[in-house]
Amino acid sequence: MKPAAEFDAILALADIAPECPAAVARQISLGLRWNPEANALAELVLLNSGSSHAAAAKATVCGAREPLLENVRQELTAWFKDPTHAFGLPLAIPRTAFQARLRQFLLAMPCGATCTYGELAQALQSAPRAVGQALGSNTLPLIVPCHRVISAGKNRLTGFNHARSGVMLDLKSWLLQRESGIANAHA
Repeated sequence: MKPAAEFDAILALADIAPECPAAVARQISLGLRWNPEANALAELVLLNSGSSHAAAAKATVCGAREPLLENVRQELTAWFKDPTHAFGLPLAIPRTAFQARLRQFLLAMPCGATCTYGELAQALQSAPRAVGQALGSNTLPLIVPCHRVISAGKNRLTGFNHARSGVMLDLKSWLLQRESGIANAHA
């Protein structure tokens, strides 16, 4: 795996999700890592503008360097336009059997649906804390929709992308509101 600062491409959230609130979109970029041996997307990292990573590349730079990464950009753009869009990307295999089960569960969740950490833990025959740790280790957020897991408590948005407050929770809130609106429109 490459060091944290080395991505195959970095996309500005504002470029692929124009409907995202500007206050959120201008603070987040997506770092992409490709696994050439597996010919699959290995990692999508949500980067806060406060990080020391390079500025986001324009989409044409991504496509000129690697057509498969351009495909990732196109798929993400399509999903941000329509959250019911089914990704057709080759994904790297999860690192553990538990993460594989977690990924399978999350990918099966319909757009607009949510579940609690406890419900997910019960479905996976695990503990909520283990589920929370595995969700935090999700290498493909957005594509593997870990943002759909919420707390059972009063404050249902308790974390996202290793953050308990700030722009990442704002992003999670926007994603859930957006998906809920789409699901309600199709009901």
